[in-house]
Amino acid sequence: MMNLNTGLDKFSNCITWSLNNFDLAMFFLAVVFILFNRLINRRLSESEIVYRWMALFALGFTSIYAFAMHAYFPQKAAAAVGWISTPFEFEVAVANLAIGIIGIVSFGATMGFRIATVIAAMIWMWGDAAGHIAQMAINHNFTTGNAGSWFWMDVILPFILLISMLNLRAGK
Repeated sequence: MMNLNTGLDKFSNCITWSLNNFDLAMFFLAVVFILFNRLINRRLSESEIVYRWMALFALGFTSIYAFAMHAYFPQKAAAAVGWISTPFEFEVAVANLAIGIIGIVSFGATMGFRIATVIAAMIWMWGDAAGHIAQMAINHNFTTGNAGSWFWMDVILPFILLISMLNLRAGK
């Protein structure tokens, strides 16, 4: 039988991992919803289902979380990325808030709004990825917040959203 403390430690470790890799946790949650949605609703195209759940969880909720961290816990957020906290942290927070809101709203929005959302996400996230690469190359910054899941989601998620939009426009 498992010791209660061992169970609580495992739960605590899981929560800590999820908060440190919130973007990846939301990506996995989006995949779960995509699979579930595909099973129960065959009327929507695969691209529609992928776009909706990735926009809601991986883009929207993740960006709202990043907003909260940069706005209310700037020292912790900056340290996770390997930065020092500056007044610009709040500006990063507000940009994350904007991306988060458009990601959430685009779940059921028009094609034009979704295209604008994908363009904004591509600019924001690929710009972030370029900054992460520069930090890795120039400053050897390989902290989890700079070179871990946050970097990879900045690279991968815009591709997924873009491919979904291209497929939706092509009627797939």
